[in-house]
Amino acid sequence: MFVACHLFIGLVLGLAIADRLDDRRFIGFSALGAVLPDLLDKPVGHILLAESLNSGRIIGHGLLFLALLLIVGVALRRRRGSFVLLAVAAGVASHQVLDAMWAMPVTWYFPLLGPYEPGEFTGYFGNAILGEVSSLSEWLFLLASTAIALAAGHDLGHDHSELRRTLTRAAVPLLAALTLASLFAWAAGVPESILMAGAGPEEHLMLAAAGVAGIIGIARHREFLDAG
Repeated sequence: MFVACHLFIGLVLGLAIADRLDDRRFIGFSALGAVLPDLLDKPVGHILLAESLNSGRIIGHGLLFLALLLIVGVALRRRRGSFVLLAVAAGVASHQVLDAMWAMPVTWYFPLLGPYEPGEFTGYFGNAILGEVSSLSEWLFLLASTAIALAAGHDLGHDHSELRRTLTRAAVPLLAALTLASLFAWAAGVPESILMAGAGPEEHLMLAAAGVAGIIGIARHREFLDAG
């Protein structure tokens, strides 16, 4: 999945955590975790190890990384009462689920099944940016993400109530339309569509799942969003 989708689901998870703990800062921590695997792996795999590995799904996309975050997060929670790393871990977990890492068992279970498998990419970052901007779903996720991010920033002294409420009202029907279109593309076996560059049936199904999760998250925590 692309960046805006990962970011959006991280924000939705953070919204649920923040609502439960009554602390909007967790929205940002979960969002950070949702993009952290790519922030770690893309530069390392496609720049530092371009000649030998050239893969953007390595350390941050594995269960070992997630397990370490959870272990340290639980320890931090017990000693200092902080949920920060657990919120980050929740975001990382969402990233691995959206990327369907179980389909790459060598990476997901590393190092149990052997070394990472090399990839074959030419001009990765240029193609990735092109894929981002040409995917309709990314723009919809970015719009919905903005609404949640504005709610997260309210405690920092930034008040954009009208804009946030407008974006929130627009986000739900747009996400619903994206969900229906993605389900249709998945059911019809569409090999690629304007919804997501390079997407196949599995990616369309993940888009639909992300849309549903977003709708539920925004609807369930609407009062928390509007309270800012």
